[in-house]
Amino acid sequence: MRVLDELEREIERIAAFEGRVRPRRRWWRPGVALVALPLAVGAVAVAATSGVLSGEPVKNPPGTHPNPKSGLGVVVSAKMLGVRNADPDGGPEWGMRLVRTSRGFGCVQLGRVVDGKLGVLGRDGSFRDDGRFHELRPQTLQLPVCQQQDAAKNVFIATNWVGLPDSGDATACAVKPYKLNTRPLCPPGSLRTVYFGLLGPQGKAVTYVGPGGKVVRQAVTDAEGAYLLVLRTNPKRSNIGYFSSGVTPATGLHSVEYRDGSVCRIGNPRRLGGARRCPLKGYVAPKLPPVTHAELATTIRVHVGKRPAHPFRKRQQPQGVRPVPAQRRVTIVFRARRAADARSYYTITATALRRGKGCTYATMGSFSRDVAAGTVLSRTLYFPYRCHATLRIDVGYTQQRRPTTGPFPPEAFGNANVGQVFAKLG
Repeated sequence: MRVLDELEREIERIAAFEGRVRPRRRWWRPGVALVALPLAVGAVAVAATSGVLSGEPVKNPPGTHPNPKSGLGVVVSAKMLGVRNADPDGGPEWGMRLVRTSRGFGCVQLGRVVDGKLGVLGRDGSFRDDGRFHELRPQTLQLPVCQQQDAAKNVFIATNWVGLPDSGDATACAVKPYKLNTRPLCPPGSLRTVYFGLLGPQGKAVTYVGPGGKVVRQAVTDAEGAYLLVLRTNPKRSNIGYFSSGVTPATGLHSVEYRDGSVCRIGNPRRLGGARRCPLKGYVAPKLPPVTHAELATTIRVHVGKRPAHPFRKRQQPQGVRPVPAQRRVTIVFRARRAADARSYYTITATALRRGKGCTYATMGSFSRDVAAGTVLSRTLYFPYRCHATLRIDVGYTQQRRPTTGPFPPEAFGNANVGQVFAKLG
């Protein structure tokens, strides 16, 4: 049993990370692990250099079927970025990966790094609190941050995440209680505020206010201009659980430096006029031919359901969310006169006019798949039965010449009008 005793001490040493990890958040429960080791010592993967126990990899959510011609597409290349940032409580560093997809998107994956691999830690509800490292592979696009590449294949992303579990798994525990939540609450002190992104080829460095109010400078890495900051989330913040993704930094950082010598100083978002984003330097706009209403105009048909319907099938019900009650189904159908792809796509906006209680003002969405000219497209929307209103339904065609808040925004630049129709609810 001397070997097991030595293994137990080694596991405890790694778990403690030289005393930097909080005792209440140990990676392993040695007593439990040692019971299983004699029976299945070959079943546990141990990283070659770090000695960290590894478990099953992160998987896409149930029902996810990546398609090269819809959604984000499928991953065609991946690059582990050189940027790293330590966690305030120690353990594996944080890192980023850039993946590129079949539909022209560049996506950033965020997580903890063990032996050059990106992943999450099994704690706080993630992977049944098994205390192991779980690899996030490039093909697993779970909660990525994506933007369309520009004409030179540059990717511009700026993301603020206030209240990310320090396991790196945003789907495991809930950062605060809310009515439909069924997940456990994240432990106090386990949340992180993370600022990360890609400034593009003109980015040089960022500065931020670190602990104690000191301004810290971080040079970007890689040709993509990658930056990554990880801080403890202030538990007194009122907006914990806040996620914001854009193209260039607007909040969180202190300043952004560019290779041409210019500096963008980021002000307080509460000032007059609100947050102002830094300039988009180095972006090469794609050349897209303009499209007119005459080329797009078509008949739009709407069917308002008379029987209760459920928005999700049983197997499609999101995990951790209580079932949504039956709703009124509204189906919109039209024929696409022009082809569409990831950068030029059809959109639908349903606005409730003269609405009563229980009505959402507007519902928007996009067709996020390749469409051939002449294809019949349909979209189903759901509204509470207590909602009585007149719907104004607008179908548009977006040509995304500049990056926006994320993939397929229905309000993107250059939205040409396809048609408009009205329908009554109730």
